[in-house]
Amino acid sequence: MVMAMMSVKRKINLLYLATYVPLILLLIFLLIFYVYRWKKSEIDSGIIAFYNDLYRIYTQKIPGSAFLSLPGSDKMAFEIYKNGKLVSSFHVSPGSFFGLQEKNSAGFANIEEYRVYVRNLKINDDLVSFVVARNIASELRFFKFFFLFLFSGTGVVIMLIWLFGEKITGKLLNPVGQIGMILQEISKEGILNRRIDVKKTGEEISKLEKAVNMSLDKIEELINEIETISLNIAHELRTPLAVAKSSLEVALFNAKEPSDFIKSITNSVEELNRVIELSNALLYISKLERGSYTFEKIDLSDLVARVVEKYMTIHKNLEFQLEFEPTVTFSGNEMLLESAISCLIDNACKNTTDKSVKIALKHSEDKIEVLISNNGIPIPKELRSRIFDKFATTDKQSRGIGLGLYISSKIVSFHHGMIRYEYENGNNVFRLILPMSLT
Repeated sequence: MVMAMMSVKRKINLLYLATYVPLILLLIFLLIFYVYRWKKSEIDSGIIAFYNDLYRIYTQKIPGSAFLSLPGSDKMAFEIYKNGKLVSSFHVSPGSFFGLQEKNSAGFANIEEYRVYVRNLKINDDLVSFVVARNIASELRFFKFFFLFLFSGTGVVIMLIWLFGEKITGKLLNPVGQIGMILQEISKEGILNRRIDVKKTGEEISKLEKAVNMSLDKIEELINEIETISLNIAHELRTPLAVAKSSLEVALFNAKEPSDFIKSITNSVEELNRVIELSNALLYISKLERGSYTFEKIDLSDLVARVVEKYMTIHKNLEFQLEFEPTVTFSGNEMLLESAISCLIDNACKNTTDKSVKIALKHSEDKIEVLISNNGIPIPKELRSRIFDKFATTDKQSRGIGLGLYISSKIVSFHHGMIRYEYENGNNVFRLILPMSLT
């Protein structure tokens, strides 16, 4: 059988009780203790005072009527025994305390409704026992009522603590419950434009609401991005697969010469290579976004020179104009930066209209710049804000997959830098800007 989990609200209420009930009980105990001691001390002091007056009257042989004028005599009683025989009694049945003097006991004792004080003295060779008692029936009734009131009040206070805790805890935690309910609704009905808006009962609730809404914004952004990427991937895969399928059908049904087979299969392989390139690019992006790369100190001057040398070998018909500052060092990932710089140089080589590419590397106190430019047709203004998006391309006839600039921008962002595009004096200029320090 699965037991229901106790709610946070109930746990907090139990915490209230566990905290305050022992404290209240301790206070009640201390109150009873001190009130009892105070009342007992007051009664005992009165008995001692009455005893002193009684002793004075007895030893000075003052008339017995003087007892009636003693303070508190209406509640007082006494017996006097001489050599074991009762010689005087007041406000009590004669012999009521005979057993106390017979035991030769001394001090205070409680006998039924009396607080009793016994004192044995040697007077004129006689053993005289003074037994002074005070009727404490009213005090006993007071303490009985006092105890009943306190313990009844304790029950009421505990109930009030519980109810107060329920109300306060409910008020504080209701927004959390509302957030949970809204999130359940969002999970069922969709996240589009749905956000948390609850009553603020404290700074923590405001922070929680803000954090949840930021998470929902990010989730919605990712969902929209996934939908866009899915559509783009479907489109990018459909075209080369359709072309490959068509080429293979031509080879299967229409080809008559070996050259026709070779041509059709070659076209199919090219299109399948595009599919593989797309797949590799997407895996590369996934790894890049997870940030699973390490940084180390690298020589950017040497890195850019190696990349340029590679493209000079590939594009022997192009003129490369170089302007490097020597030994520009940077803390980063060499493989990633080589990939980003290669992409920008490759684009410049493919799109130059005057057979020349300019590459410059310079640095200042706070930044490093790699400038790659080529003479050519400018990117349309309406497309410039999207050239670093996934699957963005400026040429509808291009065979590219539209991920090169996106990957390059992600790499540079990973290094806390940026890539800017400008069109200056007939040249397309890409500026790769990195901070001198990543801290």
